[in-house]
Amino acid sequence: MAYTSKGFSLTTSIMSAFELTTDILESRNIAADSRCMGDRIEAYRTREPTDSPHLVIQKQEGRTPERYCVPEITAAELNVDRLRTAIAEHGALLVRAMFPQSSVDTLIHATDRVVDACADSKTPNPANTYYNPPDNLSSIMPRKDRELANTRNFHCASGSAMCVEAPSVAEALLQLYEAHGLKQLMTEYLGEPPCLSVKKWVLRRSILPVSEAGWHQDGAFMGTNLNSLNMWIPLNACGAATGAPGLDVVPQRLYEIVSAEGAQFNWSVSDSLVNGEFAEIRPLMPQFNAGDAFFFDHFYLHRTQYRTDFTKLRYAVETWFFGASSFPKNQIPLAW
Repeated sequence: MAYTSKGFSLTTSIMSAFELTTDILESRNIAADSRCMGDRIEAYRTREPTDSPHLVIQKQEGRTPERYCVPEITAAELNVDRLRTAIAEHGALLVRAMFPQSSVDTLIHATDRVVDACADSKTPNPANTYYNPPDNLSSIMPRKDRELANTRNFHCASGSAMCVEAPSVAEALLQLYEAHGLKQLMTEYLGEPPCLSVKKWVLRRSILPVSEAGWHQDGAFMGTNLNSLNMWIPLNACGAATGAPGLDVVPQRLYEIVSAEGAQFNWSVSDSLVNGEFAEIRPLMPQFNAGDAFFFDHFYLHRTQYRTDFTKLRYAVETWFFGASSFPKNQIPLAW
């Protein structure tokens, strides 16, 4: 593990320490992984977030970036200072080629298997690598079976699945993240050990044709008095003119939730407001490559890219990290 004058930095030795293959994934101990995931969930059953967290990104009055953009760096350039500066000034950071093609290919295969298994979850199947939900997944939800069913239906309708539905995939992902230095990086960024979320750790496979999705900030339904960082990993080329839906983003650091007036949901933002309030900034449509990592927090304004002419599926992994004492309880935290 290497440190520079700018803090933690990823190195080639760390990045090559572990890569995910289908053989490695399917050789995991299914029962042990399910127990481990259950323990991670159980660790936060009675824990409550602090009422007054120290926010890692402080509002800076009167500070305007030289230009509105999505800053990009390579994985070798990633360290906590580069990450924090980009989030504070632009709201996001795009890290190119964070994960190698071998791991990406494995995750595409795993996503297909997990999403398909969750869509057919009413059919009894023996426990396997791609579907073996921990026993406490229902009881941890505030409304138990009803909330779990609603959450699963929501994901199924959008072509996604919670990672914890397949504990072996989830545990392998944590191993991959740690091998790439991300546990240390998240600890330094958040100022304390990180936790994840049952509901906001998701494998995604888009559905064609793409449904129009609303602009939103995740803080609108997670809360804002917390520290967070999302790592969105595209598993294939998407966005811009690739033919697969990426993300539309407003490339600006925000410190509050934008009004939902005129929007379809109370947590979303209307097109007219985005086109009016952010007309000078102009939303962007970045092109993402397989294995990139796109970081942003709960104030970042974005949506799934929407056009009627998409012809390719988009695969992605979405992982939200929170501070161990600063987390949204309603998103069901779990220990790392």
